[in-house]
This record gives sequence, structure tokens and C-alpha cells, in this order.
Amino acid sequence: MLIAVIAAVLLVVATTTLHLTTLRWLSGQTAAIPMRPTTRVLVIVLVMFAAHLGEVALYALAYGLGDQVLAIGSFGGVPTREPLDYFYFSVVSFTSLGIGEVFPHGHLRFLTGVEALNGLLLIAWSASFLFAAMCRLWDWQPFATLKDKETPDRAD
Repeated sequence: MLIAVIAAVLLVVATTTLHLTTLRWLSGQTAAIPMRPTTRVLVIVLVMFAAHLGEVALYALAYGLGDQVLAIGSFGGVPTREPLDYFYFSVVSFTSLGIGEVFPHGHLRFLTGVEALNGLLLIAWSASFLFAAMCRLWDWQPFATLKDKETPDRAD
């Protein structure tokens, strides 16, 4: 159990640090690169997506090590034989999708729960960062409005 707790803490610290570093880079160093606002938003989305894939990969590595090397648990359901199987399970857990054809046993269950919570927080952080970036970059056109005298009569 101690190995699973230590692994969970290390993974939360590593993924949060990776995410923080990525978002600071996007808001800092990339500001000096001239690009159109729509291109900048696209770059932000793609870089954040890559960061999420890296974070998922860290958990997938931990699942592989926990299953094959440390023997702190195993997987039931559809067989997990290749690295992509661990990566798939990690994506499903990170996004809280939880399809369920692959499921953990033993202390890997704890790691899976921590990944779901960690993924939820990191995805929400990305969404709020993207919202803030779009508020600064997006050039909204004024919305058309109807004046009171132009409002059509309602038939009640």
C-alpha cells in the first residue's frame, strides 16, 4: 500500500509541475512570438493537449511498472499486454470516462482513483486557462440587438 501512496503523490506532483510549467511557458515565453490571435489560440490548445498526453503517459508508465515490476496490482477484463493498453486505460481514467472493459485490481485501484481526481483538476485548469486566453485574444464582434420599438409583438 505504501508504494501505491508514494507513487500517487509523486505522480500528482510530477503532472501538476508539468502542467504549471506548460501553462507558464504558454503565457510567458510564447508571448514574444508574433502570431495571429486565432493561431495563438490553436497553439495553446495543441500544446495543452500534448501536455495532457504527457501526463497520461506518466500514469501509464506507473500502471505498467505497478503491474509488471512492482506487483502492487493487476488488470482484469480485456488483457493488458502492451504499453498502449496501459496508455488507453490511463486516458480512460484521466478523463474520468471509465469505460470499464479494463479494470484494476489491488493497489492499482487507488492509483486509478487518484488519476481521475488529478485529471479532473488538470483538465479544469486547462479549460480556465484557455478561457482566460480567449478573453484576451479573441476579438468579439458586437452583437446585433433589437431596439424596443423594433421588437415584434408577441402573440400570447
